Amino acid sequence: MGGGSSDYSSRDYDFNPAPAVSKRSASSYAKEDKRNYSPPSKGLSLVKGTELSTKSQYSAVFVLDVTGSMKDWPGLIFGKFPTLYAESNAAIQGFKLEDLISGQKLEDKLEVAVIAIGDANHDSYPVQVVNYSNGKKLLEGIKSIHPEGGGGPFGQESYELVAYLLDNHCKTPKPTKSNKPLLVFACDEDFYPSISKKQIKGLFGEDISSSLSSDDVMKSVINKFDSYVLRPEPEGSSCSVYQDADKHWKRLFEGNSQRVLKMDSPSRLVDCFIGICGYASNNIAEAEAMLRRRQTPKQVDEVLATLHPLLASKPKKPSKTGREK
Repeated sequence: MGGGSSDYSSRDYDFNPAPAVSKRSASSYAKEDKRNYSPPSKGLSLVKGTELSTKSQYSAVFVLDVTGSMKDWPGLIFGKFPTLYAESNAAIQGFKLEDLISGQKLEDKLEVAVIAIGDANHDSYPVQVVNYSNGKKLLEGIKSIHPEGGGGPFGQESYELVAYLLDNHCKTPKPTKSNKPLLVFACDEDFYPSISKKQIKGLFGEDISSSLSSDDVMKSVINKFDSYVLRPEPEGSSCSVYQDADKHWKRLFEGNSQRVLKMDSPSRLVDCFIGICGYASNNIAEAEAMLRRRQTPKQVDEVLATLHPLLASKPKKPSKTGREK
């Protein structure tokens, strides 16, 4: 997928456009570097007192649904994570592909937090958290995630618990008008309408006076972060559950409903994440160039089709430096 790396960093990632580099599969690099993702039998239990924290101005939270309808996503995504990390790191910092090909140094300034979400009413590991990190620490964290493949009744999962965590236990540098920490949900369904006192006590060890409105907490998080949602939904699907979930997410984003993005399949999710990093940093042209370096025109078209609502919205001013340093 463009270059090997012994961990999830940009150190050994090769931006060379030669087919011998760019056209090799992620699985080939993973095998060569001995970083294959093999799902563990147990997951990460949420440690009471968990605080997500980063000092980097370049940060992203990646929330991934690992319930039954999405359980094949982790293997697909984690095997491509060196590509996701290196190219997102470049895009979010505003790098040009031609400079990277010429050997310009790319420091690991991006820190990524990964949250695997299930269903707190049914799963053993409903909230698995890998704190902001990169390199070997990020690799070790991701290898510890167990895609449980469970979940609740069709239509709702516990995404609202991620919102509670991010609203109350996430510290990032003070955002500016043009630079908020990034948040991307990769999920196909809706979430429960309320955050229960019992679950907050059991998972976080905290007492709250009464149950909370999930919508209120989710809206707070959406505004706190530069937020996006990637939703796999079969093209032309008439399933009311998908339609209702899509409408609900869009209502939460209010005037920014173009940030709720439908996908025909999860196969291009890594590339869409990279594209979002480029869009968020006014560097979408270079993000697209990175995709075209290693993907077929058809695959790139699929990514652009998913991102079209973003790209067709009010254009951002061009920037050569991406996010603020």
